[in-house]
Amino acid sequence: MAMSPGNTTDGVVMSHKTSTTDDNSLHVVIASSTCNRCRSRKVKCDRAQPVCTACVRLQLHCSYDRRSISPIANLGDRPSYTEAGTRRKRARQACGACRNGKARCSGWGPCERCVSKSLVCDLPAREADYGGDDGVMSIPTPTTIPSITSGTIPWWSEKATARHYLDIYFESASRAAPVFLHKPSILVEWSKGDLDINLLKCIVAFGMFMNDSRPDGRLTARALMQEVQDDTLRKIGRQTLAHLRVLVMLLRFRFQAGQFPDAWSLLALAARSAFTMRLNHEPSNPDPLVQESNRRLVWAIYQLDRLYSGGMEDLAVFPVEKMHIRLPCDERSFEMGIGSNAGFLDETGMEPNANVDAHAFKFRLLAIRDRILRYTKSVRRKGDSPADSRPSMEALQVELNTFERTLPAELKLTSQRLVFIGHSREAGIYVGLHTLWMMCHCDLYRFCVPGIRESVSKDALAQTPRDFIEYCQHACFSTAVRLCGLWSDLYHLESSEYFGDELLAVSIYQVAQILHHLPHLILEDGEDSVMSLKKKLIEALQLAAPLGRVYTNVINCLKDSERLINALGRASVTQSSPDSSVAAAIETAEREHLASKHSVLPHLYRDQNIVDRDTECPEAKGQRSNVLLSSEGRIMSSNSNATLSQLDHERREYQEMEPGFSDMFLFDPFNMQLNGYYDPELDFLFM
Repeated sequence: MAMSPGNTTDGVVMSHKTSTTDDNSLHVVIASSTCNRCRSRKVKCDRAQPVCTACVRLQLHCSYDRRSISPIANLGDRPSYTEAGTRRKRARQACGACRNGKARCSGWGPCERCVSKSLVCDLPAREADYGGDDGVMSIPTPTTIPSITSGTIPWWSEKATARHYLDIYFESASRAAPVFLHKPSILVEWSKGDLDINLLKCIVAFGMFMNDSRPDGRLTARALMQEVQDDTLRKIGRQTLAHLRVLVMLLRFRFQAGQFPDAWSLLALAARSAFTMRLNHEPSNPDPLVQESNRRLVWAIYQLDRLYSGGMEDLAVFPVEKMHIRLPCDERSFEMGIGSNAGFLDETGMEPNANVDAHAFKFRLLAIRDRILRYTKSVRRKGDSPADSRPSMEALQVELNTFERTLPAELKLTSQRLVFIGHSREAGIYVGLHTLWMMCHCDLYRFCVPGIRESVSKDALAQTPRDFIEYCQHACFSTAVRLCGLWSDLYHLESSEYFGDELLAVSIYQVAQILHHLPHLILEDGEDSVMSLKKKLIEALQLAAPLGRVYTNVINCLKDSERLINALGRASVTQSSPDSSVAAAIETAEREHLASKHSVLPHLYRDQNIVDRDTECPEAKGQRSNVLLSSEGRIMSSNSNATLSQLDHERREYQEMEPGFSDMFLFDPFNMQLNGYYDPELDFLFM
């Protein structure tokens, strides 16, 4: 039946109604020249049949559609839609706690701030489609993750998505530490649907975190890990390998994401579980693959415990003396299921047929570093002259020399090996191993360098022979200069691999500190001049910049290193004293750190005058954004997701940066870039 066109009067569209019956015998109303949706949205309608193009693009119910009984669809949640029926663009809103505190809110429930501070969040979990209105597929974010109870397949379990992040995880994680998950076995379990759900979530979140540097992508990874952590802690009494694997995955993720308090608590849980199952002893399982997987699980806990304890016995939860298992074998032997011939931690050499790589030697070196830090902190605690304990210092130096001498030829530091390995997958761990070995020398001799935390008191230095002080200072300085040369050589390789590990950025900062506090040893010109050392350190910053994608805390560390490098060669300046409440917290932190009873949890110094700086306005926060180093060495702002501690906020409120020093900072044992530096003249801690 023919239709009459609609009539218009004074620009108003008039409906010319005509009754008709379609194939389904439904009585419908045919609209005029403009459909109801386009008229409500005040846009031009192309009058395409059976549904106009605008409604197709926005997935709206068009009044032209004869299959619709009513031209107005049931919108369900009315506040989420406009009057025209389109979903509102502004999907995020702040929760009550963040709104009251004038703090930035992630906009989805529970928000990150409420989770980190154990507050009650009034935001509900959101549901949304994968795609936006523009039809472009994107990675789901915290505002677009479908609810598991909605009846849809969770995005992280979709085959293509899961496989993508599985591959990324195994490709990236093995460069930082030995992976305890056997990739072929994991893929077989996953393809059969037998892989533990929480373990799959961990792998997907890890892969997303290491591959997607966008804020929304990393927020999604953190949110997924938070789900796993909540579920895992509800089953805290389980003592199974599956439960321990998830714990260690959570632990490693929290460490790399810069969430140190969570990582510290999970570290103790993982250590207790491993000891309970006697995994620190050689496994009796005859399967070499199971044996090696269990060993690597324990070594992952050991590695982080060595980093967190920092030579303080009271903080160690996985002592070196309790490691009775073989060191991890090389990656190829593990992947192929070949039995391990690796040696043990307390041995000095390695059998010629031992199938090990640089990871095994790094674990031995971490044990030596632990003994060095115990010794140097003991010397400072006693207040005696370091010359009185010279035999202990020399014994530790012998350990370092023996370690370097027993390295296999392929792992020794030579100009030829540097070129060969610098362009291979082993570049990161190789550079990390030799950087750590040199830094152990700096750690051993720095108690005679005034201006850093391990420096002994003025009275102790006054009792120390001058030749001993000069010997320690020259040993520390020469090693720092040698490190600058190593990093510069690596930079000029122009390799596509990223170098170093979690300690590289820390080492750059520490070397800059040592050079800053030994200005009398820096030459006016030549290779050891200020300008030459500055140039090499700036190149080192460029070398370490890619690590910011793997370790969130690296960004802040490199920022402070860059400030300190710029101050090399300048005269030291005094800094203004902070507020009395901040000074009291510094005194408390200093006392508890050096005493035999330590306060290990951050942000819990019992000073009620410390203000929670999270209540500041977002505009004020933006002025103190983190920085990233571009490839040309410039500094550019970055909205990193790493959360500064409330004590760090307080420090930034009262302290303005002065040339020659890093920002003043209240001691936080979880801040890996500190590693014990301070200025004894002011008795204030410095980053």
